Amino acid sequence: MANSWDSAASMAERHAASGGMFVRLAKDGDKVVGAFCGEPLPKEVVWTGERYETYDEQAHGDKRPSLRVMVNFFVPADGQMKVIEGGAAWFKDILKVRDKYGLDTWLFEIERHGDAGDTKTTYSILPETKIDDEMRAKIAAVDLIDLEVVGSGKQVEKKPARRGTSAPASKAPSDGTIDAEVAGELVALLKSLPRPDVEAFLKKYGVQRVRDLDADQEISARTFIETLVAKQQGGTEEVDPFA
Repeated sequence: MANSWDSAASMAERHAASGGMFVRLAKDGDKVVGAFCGEPLPKEVVWTGERYETYDEQAHGDKRPSLRVMVNFFVPADGQMKVIEGGAAWFKDILKVRDKYGLDTWLFEIERHGDAGDTKTTYSILPETKIDDEMRAKIAAVDLIDLEVVGSGKQVEKKPARRGTSAPASKAPSDGTIDAEVAGELVALLKSLPRPDVEAFLKKYGVQRVRDLDADQEISARTFIETLVAKQQGGTEEVDPFA
């Protein structure tokens, strides 16, 4: 009986992690296997004391910007294209594996090393399996996510993949609200915040329940919650990309 409970708990965690557009590695030992796709989108950001903003030399001249890089990442276990994001050190590691193995040749395993909130958290990136013709076809049949739109917080419209036709990268209920898995993920993040921050979130989006958010508000909601979490943690320049 204990084994059944453990198995069910493990499956629940995997399903919760699979929801949404972003790759999420929330705790020490969490892993994801997939393929880096398309071109990266680098962005310089600064912490204003309340939120992260795109660096503007005139507006933020006295602040030191930090680098954030988003990349399309195909996850075979979900059959979806997702967005994976990290800082300068993380991206340098991607460049190393690209130069040594080639990003078009391998699926890579990314593993988190560090608990949630640990500022010394690191991520290993190792080759997992060579991409065969069947896997290459699966990747080619999925659209790349428009990283420019994701970074702006607007509703995502995908651009064509390098080859093939598309299937949606994430699903939403027919009534236009976020799906249950995404709602659960956002609720879990909000539970780590004090009540006033939760109320500020609900007021900002004009809802009483997280599951009532519109599907096209997902990116904006995630960004707002991550800003609140970073504020609680002291506003460090390097935010854990997978927390």
